Amino acid sequence: MNKRALDKDDPSQKLQICDTEYYSTREGFSAFREAVAGAFMPWSMKPTTAREFGGRIASLSTAAGSFARTRMTPLTGERNKHEISRSPEDCLYANYVLSGQLFIEQGDRITTANKGDLIVFDSSLPLRHVKVGDGVFEDLTFSIPKRQMENYQKIFENIAVPKSKIMLPLLNCFTFITENIFSAPPEELAAIGAACGALLPLAAQYSADHPQPNRIGSEPNRYDREMMIFIDHHIAEETLTPGAAAEHLGISVRYVHKRFAKFGTSFSNYVMAKRLELVCRDLVSDIGRHQPIIALAFRWGFSDISTFIRAFKKKFGCTPREYRAKF
Repeated sequence: MNKRALDKDDPSQKLQICDTEYYSTREGFSAFREAVAGAFMPWSMKPTTAREFGGRIASLSTAAGSFARTRMTPLTGERNKHEISRSPEDCLYANYVLSGQLFIEQGDRITTANKGDLIVFDSSLPLRHVKVGDGVFEDLTFSIPKRQMENYQKIFENIAVPKSKIMLPLLNCFTFITENIFSAPPEELAAIGAACGALLPLAAQYSADHPQPNRIGSEPNRYDREMMIFIDHHIAEETLTPGAAAEHLGISVRYVHKRFAKFGTSFSNYVMAKRLELVCRDLVSDIGRHQPIIALAFRWGFSDISTFIRAFKKKFGCTPREYRAKF
């Protein structure tokens, strides 16, 4: 076990490593959870598979924030009111996915990140964090105190930044940390971490200002947010149609189509993507993994199973049964 002293106020801070390989089966998960809390404030965590948990976190904490490279078997993390009340300060969290898939539920939004994607979100709001992977999930995690961000905005609540939209300087920082976290001098890592801390809010702001097709509602428009709330509330209903949304909002069906077309997608494609993400999440959840796949599909508004399976395979590259078997 390579575990070294850490002083957040010391400019020569050292890397702290926790690897469950050096613990007993009973102690490993608790040690990993404590290491995460030490670097990123309290989290409630539990494995999402029956197999033995394995994880490693290499973290560096400074007065300007913390970052880590983590590797683990799939798990679910939560920050509810209890964890939030025990946290000494509010911060901006960010996860850059190295392998596997990440789902974050916060407020009325669910975001998904695949390999190479980034998610930025607010530590002061309750959230659920689901990490899945083909054997393991791996990422870079960042925590930046809000006091370090003079222009902090609520727009940082659960923002997905696709790999194609991550600015090159930030991507280069991610690559350096990924490749050198175990070998670079701590002061060099701290400097790169500080650069990430400065660039991450900009990356989130850029993504919010240049929304992707799955980020309908981020452009200022008085109907967009109401439309997204309506879709979220009725996502499991077969009767969710452009006509139903138009009637609810008091606008024309044509205008509904126009709003989605502006973001390069359609109402039906957006709803389909949301439903597939919800089914995907349930396939590996504690309760959903024991339910028939057809029941999960029906639960989230799919009425034709063959259509559901084709859409799922197109989006995730495998059938729902194969996806579940991986995790």
